[in-house]
Amino acid sequence: MDQFDNPSHGEVGSLGLDIGTRACKYILAERSADRIEIEGAGAIDLPNDLVREGIVTDRKSLSRILSGQLEHIPASQADVVFSIPSRLATLRWVSLPPMPPDELREAARYRVKRHLPFPVDEAYVEACPPDTEGDTPGPSLVIAVPKAVVESRAEAIAQAGLRPIRAELEAQAILRVMERSLNERSALWRDASMTIIDVGGHNTHMYVVQNQRLQFIRGVKFGSELFVRAVSSGMEISLPEAEQVLNDPLTRLDSEGTLISAHGDEIKRTVLEADLQKLTREFLRLLRYFRSLHPERSYAGILDHVMISGGLVGLQGFGEYLEQTLGLRVERARPIAGMTAKVNPEAFQRIASRQEAFTVVMGLALSGICRKSGSVGDEYAGNEFAWTRAS
Repeated sequence: MDQFDNPSHGEVGSLGLDIGTRACKYILAERSADRIEIEGAGAIDLPNDLVREGIVTDRKSLSRILSGQLEHIPASQADVVFSIPSRLATLRWVSLPPMPPDELREAARYRVKRHLPFPVDEAYVEACPPDTEGDTPGPSLVIAVPKAVVESRAEAIAQAGLRPIRAELEAQAILRVMERSLNERSALWRDASMTIIDVGGHNTHMYVVQNQRLQFIRGVKFGSELFVRAVSSGMEISLPEAEQVLNDPLTRLDSEGTLISAHGDEIKRTVLEADLQKLTREFLRLLRYFRSLHPERSYAGILDHVMISGGLVGLQGFGEYLEQTLGLRVERARPIAGMTAKVNPEAFQRIASRQEAFTVVMGLALSGICRKSGSVGDEYAGNEFAWTRAS
């Protein structure tokens, strides 16, 4: 487990938990004046099959792991916001009139119940306010998530002595980080449209945002795990060792798709071009599909600039390879840029050197901070699924 902790016990902010199939990332953060301070962060390894299809299969085991690994930070005093994998959500555009949130939610449930792969009574359903003026019906993005996914995570977190108050799609957390990054550059960027590629362990997602609304989300079953296996096979090392190679800040990818890394006293070269081509083909397929759904004038300029996030993105040369291959301007997510940390500087640097892997969990922590501060600037809160624990 990578971690750093906070020796002080001042005002506690928000704890983000990004629960994956192999690891749980966490960030404990708080707002101090006009800046965000990180009090703790890390990644906790999880046993195989503890999380299956997004559902925590052994809640007691996860609760014991969380309570044991987080005891070095004042996590029990923090509000917890946890992740829901975007791939487990069903999204559908429907036409709805403007109405109060509760009525909008009920109308959305009725409209989408025939289109869900699970019974609507077994789902949490949210709908964004319709994009319209006056009382005229307009397009509304409706998101449904199986209750079992949300509740299994919330119960495990509560059993660990923590306080789960909110669940969000990975997409929403990523968008919050991106919005914060754009806003810090210039007010002119606030309404900027963007394309985001998030490379996960087993799935890669593409998001398109226009006018602060999520317009498109698609995923493919292709992620960094494929590269871990390729490195393991090419270098004849174990999967955990291969993952360490990819996370090593000295490992780099050259323009031909060859991974250059140190292994003992040797410099190893592993050809990853075939797997990289699979990734770029899937991305181009998603771009073509998005273009087929919209007239060209509606996405002009959006697909020229791509923001990328996920653990693999921190690999030296990965962004440059995508930029060269796709012919697009590619920029890496920097979720903790500009933040301060009340921690050991060397430990913080280890996290910062691969901060792209912490994009989702940073967005979750920011969500809790916005709620604590009463901020109304969370532009994406109504545009994505956001379960809130009943009081």
